[in-house]
Amino acid sequence: MPSTELSNFLRVALDVQATPFPGVHVADGVAAATDGVMLVAKKFDLVFLRGEGAISPKAAKVLAALAEATWIGSIAVVGNRVTVTARSTRYEENVGEVAGEYCEVKLPEFYCPRAPVARMLGVLTDESRGWQQIVENPNLKALKEMSARDYVALIDNPRNGGELFRPKEIDDPHWYSVGQLRRGLRLFGARARLSVRRNAKGWLAFEDGYGHTFAVTPFVKHN
Repeated sequence: MPSTELSNFLRVALDVQATPFPGVHVADGVAAATDGVMLVAKKFDLVFLRGEGAISPKAAKVLAALAEATWIGSIAVVGNRVTVTARSTRYEENVGEVAGEYCEVKLPEFYCPRAPVARMLGVLTDESRGWQQIVENPNLKALKEMSARDYVALIDNPRNGGELFRPKEIDDPHWYSVGQLRRGLRLFGARARLSVRRNAKGWLAFEDGYGHTFAVTPFVKHN
């Protein structure tokens, strides 16, 4: 049985991560990836995800492939070293392939600079930045219908269950890339009920109540 939730997070994280913050960064049971504009994060059980460090892009690809192949029991991160327990299978006569024991797998260690996960996530809950809840369970249909090269802005006074974005207009103070929004929102399942917050600088944070977070910073109009 594959670890679908883990593999999906890692695929999205690998797409988002970029210099100067390459890799997937782990601390306090949270895994996060960012390019400095977008951030995706997942809160795991502390028994499942332990330690602190940075999983390099190369090691994260190996881990994602393993998670797609079998059930992952735990992940331990120490610096750039990653140790995983993965379920094996065995053959039984008259039954076929059955689940086996968990095996310890040490991934190849690749250097990856560490990023301050706690500080990055702290920004998303810092009251001094003027975060406000703006809508629950938004309709994101507009993002699906537009080109990835297009830009959108928040509609005025969004309502729960209603459309959240509209095409960008010339006088909008903040706007967002459709391509970036699509990439980050792949973190969530198709039926996820999202909660959306915004801060005074126009940053958006999407959360599903199950430990997944996607945040993105806007383009800003300068007079």
